[in-house]
Amino acid sequence: MGPDRLAQHLQGWLKALADVGAAVNRGVSLGELLDLIARTAGKLMSYDFCAITMPDAAAQVLMIEGSYGLSADYIREINATHPIRLHGVHTPTPSIQAFTMGVPVQIEDFGSHPAMLVWRAAAKDQGFNSMIAVPLNSAGETLGTLNCYTRSTHHFTKEEESRLLMLADQAALAITTSRLRSQQAERIAVLNGLNESLEEQYELQRQAEAIHERLTALTLEGGGVSGLGGALTEILDRPVAVCETNGTILYNTEGDGVSLPAALLANAADLPLPDVMSAGSAGLLAEVNVPDTTGTRTFVRVPVMIKDKVIAWIWTSGTISELRPLDRQAMERAAAPLALELLRTRTATQTAWRDTGEILSALLSGRGHEGTALVADAERLGHDLSLPHAVIAVPFDPRSERTLPHWLTAAFAQMARQVSPTPLLGSHGGFVVALWPMVPPTRIDQMRGIADKVRQIPSGNGQSTDPAYVAITGPATDIADYPAAFATARGAVELAALRMSPPGTIVLSDLGLTGLLLQLPDVSALKHYADDVLGPLRGNNPAQGPPLLPTLSALIHNNLSAGKTAEQLNLQEDAVVEARRRIEALLALDLSRISDATRISTALEVHDVIETRHRRGNTIA
Repeated sequence: MGPDRLAQHLQGWLKALADVGAAVNRGVSLGELLDLIARTAGKLMSYDFCAITMPDAAAQVLMIEGSYGLSADYIREINATHPIRLHGVHTPTPSIQAFTMGVPVQIEDFGSHPAMLVWRAAAKDQGFNSMIAVPLNSAGETLGTLNCYTRSTHHFTKEEESRLLMLADQAALAITTSRLRSQQAERIAVLNGLNESLEEQYELQRQAEAIHERLTALTLEGGGVSGLGGALTEILDRPVAVCETNGTILYNTEGDGVSLPAALLANAADLPLPDVMSAGSAGLLAEVNVPDTTGTRTFVRVPVMIKDKVIAWIWTSGTISELRPLDRQAMERAAAPLALELLRTRTATQTAWRDTGEILSALLSGRGHEGTALVADAERLGHDLSLPHAVIAVPFDPRSERTLPHWLTAAFAQMARQVSPTPLLGSHGGFVVALWPMVPPTRIDQMRGIADKVRQIPSGNGQSTDPAYVAITGPATDIADYPAAFATARGAVELAALRMSPPGTIVLSDLGLTGLLLQLPDVSALKHYADDVLGPLRGNNPAQGPPLLPTLSALIHNNLSAGKTAEQLNLQEDAVVEARRRIEALLALDLSRISDATRISTALEVHDVIETRHRRGNTIA
């Protein structure tokens, strides 16, 4: 290339780069800038097509964000149908290699390269055969790639690579500068907006502080939830309600005010709770659409929180847009005084529940020498231990055996409100236990509905998963009956878990022989019987198939159905069929015969009870 031609070529490069810089200074959008860079590269290097790829927001794929010569169909094919994935790719594409390694990567024959198989048809439709991907390297990071394509087969020389790298460096600088200018413009706009609203916000804050002082003073003066609700009703000039998360309404507008529909608010307690802390504010106003017989009604609510936990809601009618800014502030500011008031109330409630829990724990621990005192203490708190009581036990592990979470005690209190004498609630041995009075002639099996409701309590308000089992035993008619009744209920729950039984309520009368075995204080004498019947299965080699003893137990409890057993144990049905054949061979019996199945079922019942007690830590001799 002669001096004149070289000077002309250099002048063209400088002008092209100057055009890119001028575009940045004009503040063009990032998309326009990337198209300009792609067009500049194509024209300077005489390539047929060019593209700028950049990682998406999740840094999972490279997206074509700017292009020259490429059709919309090709870009859509790459971005939407067959994206360039940055992770989990066995044969990386040139774009991925250039982006991750920071060096140019080329393909002379697109159609024969194994990494391009997915995009071969799209490349053929677009009409290119060779490509090179050059990294857009900026300080400390790679912004994307500059991809160039030719229709004919082409080898990109070292000189071409050098020019493309220089062009890519200038492009990366332009992209970085454009981003900085955009960020700077956004910051300036935000600052201007903040400055314009400063006086308005200051006045709003002053009024909000005055409201907060008024509500706090009401709390300190003992105004209670009703006083706080009434003050907020006056401030908003619209109805207000305060409800616990379990649906209990603590306050609803009284007097001349129009009350909010209590039934709708109670139903709204079942609506999903938003993750209020993720919004960065404990005072998060939210609109809630509550189903009604005529459709839906919209309310505004704000959470009342203690230690990052929602304990209640403040409700008002309408939408957020209908509230004045000061109204919104007032609802949010009311949450803190209400939390203080509810915390004070809870402290008193927890004291009462602690006394109840101590009585229950003493009953279940078998401290019979305290019998007279326990009866008197229970009577003082409204419980009549002279009546027969059902023992209802649900697995639950509170942090302290002496106290239960407020949401749990509140839910139980609401459930037991209509019962007299009052049931006892407490925690013992990893269980929530309710002692439910049974007025004759009530039978245990008639209490399934109550037990099902108790089973729901430990799942209150999303605090934990729904317990799988609840057991009912009893009736306990004497102080001395309670330890054995609880031990039997605990054994029934643990046995259901061991057998992977479906969730539900367990009544001993449903368990047949197992129910009787669970009530025996000592089943060690029956261990030899279980060993004699099931012993040949204990030496099963796991390499020969699934463990035989659990498979046998599942078969018996699934009425010998291989399909249901396979589903329960996560096995192939053929493996279960083969396991049954080996079991019958080892035990020299036929499970299809009633006598053999009965013998095996009895031995398994004994084995499961013994295994349950082993797991609890009581070794059977």
